[in-house]
Amino acid sequence: MLLTPVHIRGKRKRDPPPTPSSVAAANTDKASKKMKRSLASLRASRLSRHRTVLESLPAELLESILLYSENLSLPRSSHLIGAKLSGRATLLRLFMLAFHDTWNQWFGIPKTQLHGPRPKQKEWASFDGDAVFQSAMLELPWVDVDFILQAQQAWSDRYARDRWYQHSVPFEDGYHQLNHDHQGGFAHFHARDCFEADYKRALEWPAFKTEAMSWGTHDLHPRARLPVDLITGPWDEEKKRRLFWLTRGGLQMGGEGQNPVPWEIKLKCLENAIINAEEPDPLIINCLIGNWIFLDLPEDIVRKHLISLDRRLEWGADEPASRAILRRIRNTLDMFMQLPQYHHMPA
Repeated sequence: MLLTPVHIRGKRKRDPPPTPSSVAAANTDKASKKMKRSLASLRASRLSRHRTVLESLPAELLESILLYSENLSLPRSSHLIGAKLSGRATLLRLFMLAFHDTWNQWFGIPKTQLHGPRPKQKEWASFDGDAVFQSAMLELPWVDVDFILQAQQAWSDRYARDRWYQHSVPFEDGYHQLNHDHQGGFAHFHARDCFEADYKRALEWPAFKTEAMSWGTHDLHPRARLPVDLITGPWDEEKKRRLFWLTRGGLQMGGEGQNPVPWEIKLKCLENAIINAEEPDPLIINCLIGNWIFLDLPEDIVRKHLISLDRRLEWGADEPASRAILRRIRNTLDMFMQLPQYHHMPA
């Protein structure tokens, strides 16, 4: 009896018929054309297919939207929009917009000892500008002291070229370093030169020099917030210069109307600026240390720092100026510990 043949898939397959030469050549041409497309063009075509209407707008129109809305979330909405709005000219215009009202009101007017034209009486009690907007701008990572000075110079060239400007950092008679006229005058202002003159003078101040004097001006709204990294440190040269610009500009820690600073940030500032510092920096102390930093600190942590300061003072390895700073901070911490609120705070 004959067996029934069983067909198994894949067995006894015939070779496919030969591909005509014309078809093969066409396929080869198509493959070569695909290979010729660069990776950049491929990415561009994909991006163009998935762009939103906002991403498709030109950079000039996006900049107008950003300046009109004052919405700092716009550049963060997509990488493409962020790239279009990352030009330095755009960023300078945005910063100038945030500070224009304050600068226009208080340009060249120190807090005390004004020698030039006086503003209207009603202006002394008011502050133009948006403190929230300015605070948000100051926290952006690309806002360093060089950028601030460039923006301030660009603003003054456009809006205050011939206005009176007076330095707001006190100078003794006969102090003529950097060949700079500290009395100021009309068309005197140059952002970098004036800042360098003030900064060099402030570097010579001893610690706690600013505690008993009124100085500075109003380059920013007094309720603007100081970036946290400038409070806690550590401070390199750029941060020190930016901190001085902000302090000279009228930013006061613990000022009226400001939100209270968390005690963790206060302690970090005390530790980095004084308690754990190899040598306390008088400029940092003059810019940051005030009564605000000693209020509402946890009692147990304050006691630990008092013990640490006592041991360091007893060791006696610090220079006389540093020992005086440490002793003063130690006594101030101890004095604030005696205030009634410390006896009601959890340990």
